[in-house]
Amino acid sequence: MGFTAGPIRRPPSSPRPPTGPAGIVLGKAIALATLLPMMDGLTGEGRPYIPPLVHGAFAGTTIVLGLTAAGPPARAPLRRDTLEE
Repeated sequence: MGFTAGPIRRPPSSPRPPTGPAGIVLGKAIALATLLPMMDGLTGEGRPYIPPLVHGAFAGTTIVLGLTAAGPPARAPLRRDTLEE
């Protein structure tokens, strides 16, 4: 009894698409929860300025990390020979 490569690769890759956007939203919420009171106390202005390029770089990095975090570790065991008893 054994498995082919398809069923082994499918489960780790299925949660990847919502992982990136969820990480971006959660990370932004946590960052704003800490930045808003700090900026209000330092400058008196409650809304910090985040340049679009910086925001895009963080979002892109989060997407890339989310896509690569599950793929290579799931494929690594498939490259090795099976153990025969």
